[in-house]
Amino acid sequence: MMRAVLLALAVCVAQASHASPACDGVERNGGGERALHTLHDEKARALRSFLYDGWEISEIALSGGSRAFVFLSPDKTVAVWRGAWTLDEISQAKEWTVENAPGIPNQLARCFAVQVTREHAP
Repeated sequence: MMRAVLLALAVCVAQASHASPACDGVERNGGGERALHTLHDEKARALRSFLYDGWEISEIALSGGSRAFVFLSPDKTVAVWRGAWTLDEISQAKEWTVENAPGIPNQLARCFAVQVTREHAP
């Protein structure tokens, strides 16, 4: 019996070590300066950023109290999300990201979708 429990535990640990977390390789500190320049709001401030392979997604607090997500490729702004958050599933958020930020790396789109849907879940 003890042997079966230890074997099951070992299998769980092995599976967990091979699992690919949604934000593997995505840097989640720094950034935001490029996004701030895009919005032309002197009172805006960067809250957080997701950085991967030259791409950046920054969450910005705007002067009016609302928030925006700015999606930047290595050379330009490709999308801005402003207003109410209406995507309540990871798949919806990732689909919106891929459609509106063409060329975004899959890993970054997935990390962003997982993080924002978890935070906005009821």
